[in-house]
Amino acid sequence: MKTKNHNLKILCFALIIALFPSNSFAQIENIQVGEQTRRMLAYAPSDIEPNRPLMISMHGMNQDISYQKNMTKWEDVASEHNFVVVYPEGLNSRWSLFGSTDINFILAIIDEMHDRYAIDRDRVYLSGFSMGGMMTYYAATQIADKIAAFAPVGGYLMQGPNTNSSRPIPLIHTHGTTDDVVVFGGVQTAIDAWVERNNCPETPEVIQPYPAGMSHSNTTKYIYGPGTDQVEVVLLKHEGVGHWHSMEPVNTSEVIWEFCRRFSLGFGIPKVNTAYVTDADPKQIVIEYSLPIDETDDFEGFLVNVDGVPVDINNIELIDEDIMAINLEQAILNSSQINISYNNGNVISVFEKDLAEFNELLVDNLLTGSSPRITEIIAQESGNELIIKFNKDMILPSDIDGLVLNSTFEGLNEIPITEQSSFWEDNPKTIVFVLDEQVFADYELTVTYTGTGISSTDNGLLQTVDDYPVINKSKGLPVTIEEAILEENAIALNLQFSKAMRMTEQQLEQFTVQVNNQDAVVREFFVRKEIISLVLANNVYYGDEITISYVPGDVTAADHGELVAFIDIAVENKVEAPGEWTEIPAKIQAESYTLQYGTDTEATSDDGGGINVGWIDSGDWLVYAIDNKSDETEFQISFRLAAEAGGRNFDLYVDDVKVGTINVPNTGGWQIWQTVTSDISLKQGQQYLKIVATSSGFNINYFDIEVNTVGFNNPAVKDVLIYHDSLSKQISIRTNDLIYNNVKVIDLAGNVVVNEIVTYEAEKQISGNFSNGVYIVKISNGDDYFSQKVTVQK
Repeated sequence: MKTKNHNLKILCFALIIALFPSNSFAQIENIQVGEQTRRMLAYAPSDIEPNRPLMISMHGMNQDISYQKNMTKWEDVASEHNFVVVYPEGLNSRWSLFGSTDINFILAIIDEMHDRYAIDRDRVYLSGFSMGGMMTYYAATQIADKIAAFAPVGGYLMQGPNTNSSRPIPLIHTHGTTDDVVVFGGVQTAIDAWVERNNCPETPEVIQPYPAGMSHSNTTKYIYGPGTDQVEVVLLKHEGVGHWHSMEPVNTSEVIWEFCRRFSLGFGIPKVNTAYVTDADPKQIVIEYSLPIDETDDFEGFLVNVDGVPVDINNIELIDEDIMAINLEQAILNSSQINISYNNGNVISVFEKDLAEFNELLVDNLLTGSSPRITEIIAQESGNELIIKFNKDMILPSDIDGLVLNSTFEGLNEIPITEQSSFWEDNPKTIVFVLDEQVFADYELTVTYTGTGISSTDNGLLQTVDDYPVINKSKGLPVTIEEAILEENAIALNLQFSKAMRMTEQQLEQFTVQVNNQDAVVREFFVRKEIISLVLANNVYYGDEITISYVPGDVTAADHGELVAFIDIAVENKVEAPGEWTEIPAKIQAESYTLQYGTDTEATSDDGGGINVGWIDSGDWLVYAIDNKSDETEFQISFRLAAEAGGRNFDLYVDDVKVGTINVPNTGGWQIWQTVTSDISLKQGQQYLKIVATSSGFNINYFDIEVNTVGFNNPAVKDVLIYHDSLSKQISIRTNDLIYNNVKVIDLAGNVVVNEIVTYEAEKQISGNFSNGVYIVKISNGDDYFSQKVTVQK
């Protein structure tokens, strides 16, 4: 089978999809890296959340984005686990394994995805196939501080391992044992080098088969670890797999994700969870950390300000493994504001990671009578409640004068807050206020407070609050459709909405597309921001009338705003009229289509040269605009076909009505050609002839549409005799009227048994392997022809 077939199909599909941006599918786009314009394909699920991971997947040498995407299928994994995937494109389909050209490209992708999707910079993972795997290893020596885990597939540094990384790195290497491009024999050297670099155990844990319990698995997993910083080195060995990213029976992408997701650049780095002062000791600031802290005799680096003035620190000590006490010379008052800073200190976690520096961190003053502080405000999903969280136990207020919810949407407005309030889930630190008007996600909300009626249980009064930002979790305002366009490719229907959208496969049935008042089938859909793109199962033609309807359902905008129903919205049909209607009878080159999906062309070695259509997969199609101006309606259509194997076929449609199936013979090669003939009825006038592949793996060079006549087209031709000579086992032709130069013999299955250019003779015998049956023999000279049925009876 042609190895290029699948790749070009994917590329073709990517080009179709590129006509309409899509979040669920994504599109190839440009990204500026310094003075260079590079290309990438970015995918994020329609419901992507902030602070999710990023996976970067690099293609091999002489491959492309579409090939890598189709081979790895990272979108499926990302959709299930809610993370972002980017496929970068190498310059000249290669990666630079020296210098900073492609390193800067990777860094630019990280920055762009952070700006676009607010990805978690501590959970960026890098993978690549073949030369992309080599680039993964090279990046480990250059930007280990930017990549949390590395996952090369079928590639390692050919000159030998380089483990000069800035830190120990988590690494999972995947390789097939029969790889004949980057041979498996070099894998263990790379693994051993990183095992040593990461200080991992030299003897691995072996799981065979992997996963355990999958008896038909051809995969073995070798786990070296844990090493420094709890990192691991893993080898995933696929027995009998060659040079490709294997997806069965073990899904390599899934295994890589399950490995990478365990690691973060933030591993071992302590963070401050909270800091506070209580009545237990007004001279002591308590700091609670996210990780245990390594004990030392003299902690340094802290500065404490009380009401803006530095104060003296007596000593700093650990009172628990993750709790620190800063003991001051003077007691703190309940009216004081306390801030701490940390710079150039010596606080490290038990994992030997430094505490990140910080400045002016606010300390909770929890002394009796101190003012409570708002820690978070949330507008609930219903849009009718406001939740305010405090740092102290509160009293339900009876006086909320001065508490204002400000809304910015088409101007500045105040949303009334009622006096109804309650504790959220009986938590006295969290108060729920009922709103007098519903708010929506479209609103930018802030809270101000200038009153005196909100207090803590120890009589601390809430101080003035200026424009405290509200986390708005309410649903959005209703979303509406703005326009609908059927693109030039004849299958992509773009729906433009007033806001970014979200949609599931189950919701697709809530849309109805009609073409010329007949329901059309939608094969799949893609979502990107304000556009939902529906891909039709059958193409639309120039002049077709298309409408789209949405019954009231549960499709929403990304902010959960309900989609307003619409009925029979007219779709703009951008499919162009055929440039030319081919008048039949005619010989039509396969590449002279009006519309097509999924195919490509190549040079042909068939008689006459030129190009043929190939790279055909099941579901691909070609459309031809033909015009029957003759008085005839019964024709023969003869296809020039090539295939390396049998069992291939395609269906014929006329104006989208199926009229037959053509079986493609095994011709013995992609450029070994045979002619297959079938009868076809074609009405007078203009019509569309469509070829739909129902299996993959064949080529089409051209097809002839000829009048299906057994007889002659010139009344002057009378003296013709054609018969089977039972003695010679040949077909005999006798004529003095028709000076022919072509002989064609067709069996009743439509197979062309003989198709020869001959020299005219009044009596001529045609040799062939004629089995018993009925044949149509046609002699012609380009202008005149004569056809006759001949019975072979041996």
